[in-house]
Amino acid sequence: MVKKISILDITGTPIWVSAADGQKVFDAISAALLAGEKVTLSFKGRERVITAFLNVVIGQLYAGRIPEEALANDLTYVDLGDGDQAKIDLVVENAKRYFAARTPAIS
Repeated sequence: MVKKISILDITGTPIWVSAADGQKVFDAISAALLAGEKVTLSFKGRERVITAFLNVVIGQLYAGRIPEEALANDLTYVDLGDGDQAKIDLVVENAKRYFAARTPAIS
């Protein structure tokens, strides 16, 4: 089953800059993924989004609680506007690097 999550429905605003709002979206996404659901994240209605917001929404997903393979297979983005995919790609790459650097290597 695919669960569609609308950022606009969760935040109640088309301007996505608040870390607190981002945390609400992250909580909804991670709960669904951890329950074994596939998630479609809708950017419909976005007027403005900053990468700091996406770091909270998407970047945290790469902390290791959810396998990266599951994120690649079970999380999709729809209703993207100009520049949204580039911001998502930047956030994902930065999050992967950040969390990889924080994880001690096992010898």
